[in-house]
Amino acid sequence: MKRFAFLAAVFVALSSGVRAQVARAPTTVPFWDDTLSESPIYPIGDAIPVYRAVLDLIYLDGNKRPSVIVMLDSAVGHMGGPCPFDKCPAGSGLWKHKSKMDTSTVMAYARLTRKRPGIRPFGYPIPIVFYSQDDLNRMEADGRELLASHPMPPDLPKRGWGFPLELERKYPGAWGSISLSKVGFNQRHTEALVQAHELCGDDCRVHETLFLRQTKGRWRVVERIAAEIDPGSTPYGRYLGPAVTGTSGSEVLIVDRPGVPYEATARADVYRIVLDSLYSVNGERPKRVVLTNWFWTPGDIPAHTSVIDSALVKKFSVLGAIRAPLDVISKYRVPVSRLPLDSVPALRERGKALDVDQTGFPFWVAFADKYRGAWGMLGLSRIAFNADRSQALVYTYHACGDGCVAGDIWFLTRSGKQWQIAERIKRDYRPTVDIEPLRYVGADVNPAAYRPRRAQGVVTNAETGAPIPGFTVRIRRMLNSGLNIDDPSPRTDSLGVFTISRLPLNATMTLMFDCPNGSPDGRMFVPLYVTPGLDTTINIPFSMAVCNFVPPAPAPDSSSRVKGVSSIPQGPSFSQRMTWMYLTAVAKPIARTRMRTWRNLIPLNEKYPPADVVVRAMTESGASPFMIATSALPTPRWLGSVTMPPMVLGVVDGGGPSGSFVVSESSNSCSPFGRTDGST
Repeated sequence: MKRFAFLAAVFVALSSGVRAQVARAPTTVPFWDDTLSESPIYPIGDAIPVYRAVLDLIYLDGNKRPSVIVMLDSAVGHMGGPCPFDKCPAGSGLWKHKSKMDTSTVMAYARLTRKRPGIRPFGYPIPIVFYSQDDLNRMEADGRELLASHPMPPDLPKRGWGFPLELERKYPGAWGSISLSKVGFNQRHTEALVQAHELCGDDCRVHETLFLRQTKGRWRVVERIAAEIDPGSTPYGRYLGPAVTGTSGSEVLIVDRPGVPYEATARADVYRIVLDSLYSVNGERPKRVVLTNWFWTPGDIPAHTSVIDSALVKKFSVLGAIRAPLDVISKYRVPVSRLPLDSVPALRERGKALDVDQTGFPFWVAFADKYRGAWGMLGLSRIAFNADRSQALVYTYHACGDGCVAGDIWFLTRSGKQWQIAERIKRDYRPTVDIEPLRYVGADVNPAAYRPRRAQGVVTNAETGAPIPGFTVRIRRMLNSGLNIDDPSPRTDSLGVFTISRLPLNATMTLMFDCPNGSPDGRMFVPLYVTPGLDTTINIPFSMAVCNFVPPAPAPDSSSRVKGVSSIPQGPSFSQRMTWMYLTAVAKPIARTRMRTWRNLIPLNEKYPPADVVVRAMTESGASPFMIATSALPTPRWLGSVTMPPMVLGVVDGGGPSGSFVVSESSNSCSPFGRTDGST
């Protein structure tokens, strides 16, 4: 029945009275019957600027305004309000307001007649479309058909009234609908009372009486007096009413004066400062902010240390429980996207196809895919300000997964024109991140949590302690579904070192070490635990003896030299000083024709050249250069300043050792020709 309370208020006059703008009539006269002299069209006279002032209050929000205003085509009676008689029964004349009003203003409003003149265009800057009772009935039926054809999943809030949905479809950009009563004036026409009935969503409605004064020829709303205020509990709506709820209470509007910022200006500043703080972790920021209306709003304030204006706390109990409209932030330092609740089902379906890793979180997989660079989705409450806009409270809700939430209430103070955060009050923190690159951004977040995560270690021969080069490390990962998959397998370098980059969060992973000859005897399983922001080190002594593995003997060459390459005479490695040069594919050897056939072969993502690279060396004695062949993939790249650990040279494909010598790289420099030289 609540859904039709608005209709009842709009189409049924709940109080009686004589025509507006007249003196008080005797109580013995049936004043509600005298309507012959009333105009059949409205507004007329001073009611026109009053109507414009009312629409300015509701539909002008800084630089934001609806594309169209949807208004009932006739003036309606008001609900509640003062008693229309000179002598009213005890208790019936109680009508609470805070402003001082002329008695003639109150009585003229109380005695408005039941006549409902048609509303005509009255020259307002925003286009106005008028709808009738028949239009409402048709839109309600059409909206119900639309609801039936697009059912919401059972776990999401559902619409129950067709009219608001059809209104959104038929008039995109409208901020709900409105109907206005006739205006009651005082005898001097310097004060006015008018009631507005606003439908702001599926369960969001406002019935309020607006008190206006004329100052220097301009009408301004002074007070908003509640008849029935319900911001609604579902995300479907744009509440524009006062900071009160229920059937009593009022809000006196702040008078703009020097030193007090306009509300739209203060609101933009507060949102910007809060987002700058919320979305800055260890000097990093997201590349996109996604606003949503799919979140819960608290309205109350947990324990805090700041001294907050008691009137502000009371105001926040209403406004903090109301979702800010999705267009509340139009410009920010990064792009802003919007994800309304109505779009969630389609994104879930898309996620089912994208969740190939079977994470169990298809919505968040699709979210991360669609909104690249976002850390999650953000919900904002309306901002509550104190009387002089020197204090503010606002609620933020950052969701980054099914178990990842950071809900905060922010208390800000203003000094001059500058706002600053006085306290960040924890409301709801759940730090579990399931999908990357989404991030938890609570005040307790580890600043290093989202640095690159690696696992590295050394595989050594358990019997000799020597590193095992070229050893394959298999990686098995268990999905949330329980299915095991194998990730790409790294191999150890010449020092037995392996590195696994870009480790996933919250993954169950196992490292598998197998015998090089395929024997299952020495197989080892090592669990891998990821520590956010830290590298994991796993050193593995592997028993080659258990594998019963004997490395093949090198094939000797009759000349005791390496096959297929130029070489220097065999001898003690320490007797020669060697200068090395690493070349990339873009190197320009200029006149050194011998170098034209050489290129550097460095596996991608390595931080230093490994042992298996093609190099050119010139000995101190000037002996002929030689080449060490490689099986590395040809992935040339630019070399910056690099440092290389000691490396054993001499292993060639299809050949034998070319001598046993060790060099240590140092003092590398990068040349503009694409090669690193100067090392010894």
